[in-house]
Amino acid sequence: MNYSISKIIPYVRRYVLLGIYDVLDGERVPYQKKEDTVMAKAEVYGNLSTFSISAEEQEMGTELKVTMLQSCVGLSEQGKERAMTAVMDRIVQYLENELLMNNRAAIIMPQEDKYG
Repeated sequence: MNYSISKIIPYVRRYVLLGIYDVLDGERVPYQKKEDTVMAKAEVYGNLSTFSISAEEQEMGTELKVTMLQSCVGLSEQGKERAMTAVMDRIVQYLENELLMNNRAAIIMPQEDKYG
């Protein structure tokens, strides 16, 4: 069974994707790009698991979604959720540091009505 968590963050999709790649590269995590997702085999809290990480643009931001495809043997339900949360937090913190603290314009502004 796959487990997922997601969060809407206020950045454009391309910056979220770059953030995903930068975090994985920085931690030397092997990954593969597959259509709209990134497949990564990462060690979190000493446990090696396989994750799918995706970014989908929404009306008010980008949905960052982390799915655990395969956990290490014996990892509890709480451990699975903590591992996914840790992966997501690393990406969100990286984006905050790179974009907000460095005053880069990557925050999504509310879109105007297309019909008005």
